[in-house]
Amino acid sequence: MYKQGSALTPLMTGIGLLTFVTFFTNVIGVLARGVASRLPLLLLAGLLACFGLSGCVVLRVAPFPVLPVDGSAEDGNSARMIFERCLAAHGGDLRRHPGDLNLATDGHWFALIQRIQPLVTDSAFRVRSEERYRPAEGLYVVRHTGPSGVKQVVRRAGRIEAVRYNGELERDPAKLSATAMTNDAFRMFHFGPTFFLERVNAWRPLPEAAEGGRRYHRIIGALTPGFGDAAEDRVVLWIDFETFRLFRVHMTLNGFETTKGAHVDTTFLDYREVAGFLLPTRFHERVLGPLHLDAHTWWTTGLDHDRGWEAAQVTGDAFTGVAAPPARPIVPAKAPAGTP
Repeated sequence: MYKQGSALTPLMTGIGLLTFVTFFTNVIGVLARGVASRLPLLLLAGLLACFGLSGCVVLRVAPFPVLPVDGSAEDGNSARMIFERCLAAHGGDLRRHPGDLNLATDGHWFALIQRIQPLVTDSAFRVRSEERYRPAEGLYVVRHTGPSGVKQVVRRAGRIEAVRYNGELERDPAKLSATAMTNDAFRMFHFGPTFFLERVNAWRPLPEAAEGGRRYHRIIGALTPGFGDAAEDRVVLWIDFETFRLFRVHMTLNGFETTKGAHVDTTFLDYREVAGFLLPTRFHERVLGPLHLDAHTWWTTGLDHDRGWEAAQVTGDAFTGVAAPPARPIVPAKAPAGTP
């Protein structure tokens, strides 16, 4: 049986180390915006290891699980049935819902991941969000807010239609590519396993896992296309043995130049039912390779459905009409206990 440790990895041990980390992460931040932005993550991992940041990040070049290519038809059917039970536990295919879903989030980016991946985290804008989603037609619009202002992303029919920073249309290829990957991933995080119906043709079983006294099925599949601009990514789903809720997604990130070769996981720590569907509402993301560090923790602060907004009310420079009010607050509408 596969076992994994705590969901939280300590990032700092002592004031002296904090000063040391701050100095060298500033160096890495400069590199990441310049020469190192074109290097694989493994090189950055090597740099960090040389700098001795052992109290901040662990260098664990653990490979992503291998997708079995010679499994039996019985194995494939077993994994498919596990996925189908997971989908049913979440309310079924979300694309059947004819109306709209509206949510709000807040969160915290850990310091080192912002230094290593500034374009991916985009943390000057991506702290809080208001999201408007019409799953039957694939219209997904997110208004991120942060200390530098507003970032709006419009996705329709499986592609990014527009990205705006403070009302200005973005044309930089690197920013658009990073946005395509993160927007894809967050639609999956926030709206559950229906995402995989669209892109995974076959599932294969992996050894089950145990964590925190609970058992989990694990199934692996090829995501085609992958997140953002990736032709393919791989995903491993951790599914609760008893409830069949999705507990964790472990995935590769091949959709952006500086994340190729990396893999991360996101754990779903709470859920809320809306419009007959079970949606995750508290999340924690870690980088697992080639570094091992905490990246992002966030939570849903508001959730409602079926306002009846029109596409024109969410695809302009601002949400208007019935789309404009914030998502209805849910409890807790604040950071969970223990959040930095």
